[in-house]
Amino acid sequence: MTPETMTLAQAIASGPLLIDGAMGSLLYERGVLHTRSYDELNLSQPELIRTVHRDYVQAGAELIETNTFGANRMALARHGLVEQATEINRAAVELARSAAAGRAYVAGAVGPTGIKFGVARASERRLARFALAEQIDTLVLAGVDAIFLETFTSILEMEVAIEVSKERGPKVPVITMMVFDAECRSDGGLGPAEIADRLVAAGADVVGGNCGIGPAELFKVVTGMIGHGKPVIAQPNAGLPASVEGRTLYVANPEHFGVFARRMLKSGVRMIGGCCGTTPEHTRAMLGAVRMLRGEKIDELGAKAVPISITTKQPAPPAKTPLAERSRLGARIARGEFVVSVELTAPSGLDLGKTKAAVQELAKGGADIVNIADGPRASARMANIAVCARLAAETNVEPILHVCARDRSFLGLIAHLLGAHGLGLRNLVIITGDPPKMGDYPFSTPVYDVDSVGLLRIAAGLNAGVDPAGKECEPTSFVLATGAEPAAHDREREMRRLEDKKAAGAELVMTQPVYDPRTLERFLDDAAPLGLPVLVGILPLASHRNAEFLHNEVPGMGIPAEYRERMAKVGQGPAARAEGIKIAQEALAAVKHRVAGAYVMPPFNRVDSALAVLEVARDRWKPAK
Repeated sequence: MTPETMTLAQAIASGPLLIDGAMGSLLYERGVLHTRSYDELNLSQPELIRTVHRDYVQAGAELIETNTFGANRMALARHGLVEQATEINRAAVELARSAAAGRAYVAGAVGPTGIKFGVARASERRLARFALAEQIDTLVLAGVDAIFLETFTSILEMEVAIEVSKERGPKVPVITMMVFDAECRSDGGLGPAEIADRLVAAGADVVGGNCGIGPAELFKVVTGMIGHGKPVIAQPNAGLPASVEGRTLYVANPEHFGVFARRMLKSGVRMIGGCCGTTPEHTRAMLGAVRMLRGEKIDELGAKAVPISITTKQPAPPAKTPLAERSRLGARIARGEFVVSVELTAPSGLDLGKTKAAVQELAKGGADIVNIADGPRASARMANIAVCARLAAETNVEPILHVCARDRSFLGLIAHLLGAHGLGLRNLVIITGDPPKMGDYPFSTPVYDVDSVGLLRIAAGLNAGVDPAGKECEPTSFVLATGAEPAAHDREREMRRLEDKKAAGAELVMTQPVYDPRTLERFLDDAAPLGLPVLVGILPLASHRNAEFLHNEVPGMGIPAEYRERMAKVGQGPAARAEGIKIAQEALAAVKHRVAGAYVMPPFNRVDSALAVLEVARDRWKPAK
């Protein structure tokens, strides 16, 4: 999405859109004293400001804000710069435009005047209104794509700023962000929904929150603003500030931002960026989430975007080999038997001994199908195709190979599928894959030439004897599974994606772990018209800390408060594992008569936990001999 291809309003509607991060705190980190007017740097140190803008664009930002947060005459008066207000704002727009170079939109940043509207006299409010009008008028005439009203603490001042923006630039989108506290309250104790309604009524084109709190807290705020008639924006701080050797620093790392960016976008937020303490690295960490949720592939400089879904709505061609003849898994699905699989993690080194020992234990317990994930959490491990091939050849289990679209090019994925078939692997679960985390391998870049829908269509075509170029080929005989998130915040999007996956050739659904039976029941009701068999994902909790991490940090993994409270009572250790197994058993028992099977993801490859969970399904599951 660039100004050359669509207007900003169209880009917001298409969304999601990636915004830049902090300006002030970054300038401070680069050596500018906090006593300076950062807005005046547009005149005295233009190359410094241009460099910051350029760094954000190169990190993937599709919209950058002018360096004008405090460039209204009332704020500039504190530095004796009132007479330069117009010049400062014009220069800011020119600097941002030159750095964007047609690859990013430019928004005019407008902050509050400093007048306390709740107690101010009428004359003070008039002065504040004039100061806002003067700045907004200058930014609009200089050619900004939007007005960003950000970090406002007074809803009264915000309403005035919106009114002025609509007067001065009726065709320029007005994007509004209020400050909230850790209790999700803003001015006068108003909650997110109340603030959203006030902003929409005042004429805002986008509503949301920024500053003040970190991503975890702001997530609760912005999800409460969804569904009030306008797109939602979120720009959290990099956590809460800390004093380190006399300097104010923000300590939330880019990886943390990447995780919460995905959570926010999947919940329905349309615009995501950063506020105080964030850097181009935080922006880069969010780019993967934006790319995945929008279904696009962006080159390294963010200058070009191409669709990655093979989006034809035509049903995938029928496979040449009947489902029951493709694999043991396919035969069980075709016969309507309850299917059980256990997910194991590939080793991080060369030794398969522990993995094979776990497989043998599962086989003794009657589970003869295992999934092997493909670089879970973007970690570096032995290639799962090698693990699956070894297990298929050296044990009596049948593996399910996870195929992730993240790490291979289009041609690489085709070769991977054909290679898997050549090794005798017949069961695939096809996923798009998480963006790489900023952990041990910060320079790893995702590929995403196709997403899960596109890759399913490729695999279904191979099953029908047609390669992606439309040429006839020897047909493969894969069983094609796909993933789903029953607890996804944006349920409509998740169901549309599932419909697309079925049309692309998916024959089986394997869900993310679900703990709330009501959530799963609702998902099963919504998915029933598709007629796809569903294997419910079950992940036994290992400890209270594990439960809190999954609930707060992993998208689509909401854990009911009652379960987290139960885990809190037992803490960690054997008692916690036993309670986690009991909770998982309850989740499976509640839906076992509505699903085609279960696949269990035991923490740390603890297969005894998986077998214990499956005990509650013995009335439906016939363990392998």
